[in-house]
Amino acid sequence: MAAEKREMEERIAEAKRFFDTYKKEIGKSIREDRKVIIVDFNDLSSFSHQLAEEVISGPEEILQILESALDDLGLIKNARVRFINIPGAQKSKIGHIRSKHLNKFILIEGIVRQASDVRPQVVNAKFECPTCGTIISVLQIEKKFREPSRCSCGRRGQFTLKTKEMVDAQRLVIEESPESLSGGEQPRRLNVFLQEDLVEPKMEEKTTPGSRVEVIGVLKEVSLFHCKQVLFQPDLT
Repeated sequence: MAAEKREMEERIAEAKRFFDTYKKEIGKSIREDRKVIIVDFNDLSSFSHQLAEEVISGPEEILQILESALDDLGLIKNARVRFINIPGAQKSKIGHIRSKHLNKFILIEGIVRQASDVRPQVVNAKFECPTCGTIISVLQIEKKFREPSRCSCGRRGQFTLKTKEMVDAQRLVIEESPESLSGGEQPRRLNVFLQEDLVEPKMEEKTTPGSRVEVIGVLKEVSLFHCKQVLFQPDLT
């Protein structure tokens, strides 16, 4: 446990050193009153190959570390980190997505076919175990509200709900564009979930049905894509 804590502290310290070199970009976000820091993946890779590799292999954990480092620096609070120029190897056709892509940072492109209304959504819930008092966090990435299956003390079921974390969210359905297909291939579709700054009015205007987009995010299961960024393409037709 102590070793894990020390490793986490070292990674946060390294992330802080990186952001010390990124103050121009941070300052731009502050001046524009935005809580989003756009990071060029190539800049991170040049600074720390290890952090860059972890962005690809374990994006959710390393994004939390990067955002914690920003908080600790005190330059901008509750910021979100968004990446550009991720490696081309992370690009995948929707029809080629497989289990090996689960929980990895990938890029897909296509056409927005459906867009839901923006609605509040529970993204994380915390439960208390009545037996031992342990607090259990459960990510909510499915339509059905999820509760813990068991506690480390062995208890199963009847946990006490303590808190819910809510954010604005939207679901898109992205379809492969016709020009990306070959032969008699039929276009495949993927559900993409947007949250927080990605559903602000300016962004929502750009994700209407018919829009062509590139999406960077984390594949949570074969049918659910947790989006971290949306990039907009010119009309290619």
